[in-house]
Amino acid sequence: MTKNLLQRFRRAGASIAVCVAGLVLVILVSACAGVSGTNGSVPGSIISGSVISVDAQHHSVSIKFNGQTITINGLTDQEVATLQSQLSKTFSFNVTQNSDGSYTVGNDPNSVTEDNTPEANNNETATTEQTGPNEPGDISFIGTVKSISNTSIVVSLPDGSTLAMLIANGQTDLSDFNGGLPGLNQLIKVDATANTDGSFLATKLSTTDSGDLQNQYTVDFDGVTTSAVGSDHVIYFKVGNRSFHYTIASSADLSDFNGNAQSISNNTAVQVEVQFQGNAGTVTKVSNPNS
Repeated sequence: MTKNLLQRFRRAGASIAVCVAGLVLVILVSACAGVSGTNGSVPGSIISGSVISVDAQHHSVSIKFNGQTITINGLTDQEVATLQSQLSKTFSFNVTQNSDGSYTVGNDPNSVTEDNTPEANNNETATTEQTGPNEPGDISFIGTVKSISNTSIVVSLPDGSTLAMLIANGQTDLSDFNGGLPGLNQLIKVDATANTDGSFLATKLSTTDSGDLQNQYTVDFDGVTTSAVGSDHVIYFKVGNRSFHYTIASSADLSDFNGNAQSISNNTAVQVEVQFQGNAGTVTKVSNPNS
């Protein structure tokens, strides 16, 4: 009798163990199914990168991430406006990677945040946006339209960076486009003026012709130096909220400064002509705007 009871308890215990194991398996399968989501997407994750360009029309942003350019979709109008004014800065994005490899930003109000860590701010290039006083000035160049709306435009500079500008009725000359707007990816001539808040206004947008191609890699800056030119012959200057620094070529025209680069002092208004080869720019002329 005792032996039979023991056998029955053993069989009951084995059945309970099998049921518990099955229940755990069902829970694990359900959890895994929940990971993939109903739309085949991967759960949200945080990625950080510097802003390259913003496509206001399609509510997307292109950033440099792990040495590659990726595009993030699903931005709100407010996020588009914020990123357009913060080009070249590093932002963190809470994104979902879709089954086709594309990325979509989350709906959380904090899905797009500026990355103010020292590591992010150390990625300084020849053109950066910095704190400090905004300086008056202008930038004239030829570039490709990266994004455009009725009130703003982003155009690439020869070194691959971009300039975001406002478009304003009565202040932006669009006569070459019969009052319309240039197209996305169109090569255009740009005249931009720094506003008092450091942002830029597109004062004139023009079409290009074959004669302009020889000047495609030349940029003219009107700005203010932020330090004296030293023995390294590097000139540092600022236009609006953008800071620039380039090496002055030994053959550069410095006639307004008696041919001596080191006579260019701090807080001096200058016109700087820069010739680009790839991402590198070299100063070919520095002159006095009042000359």
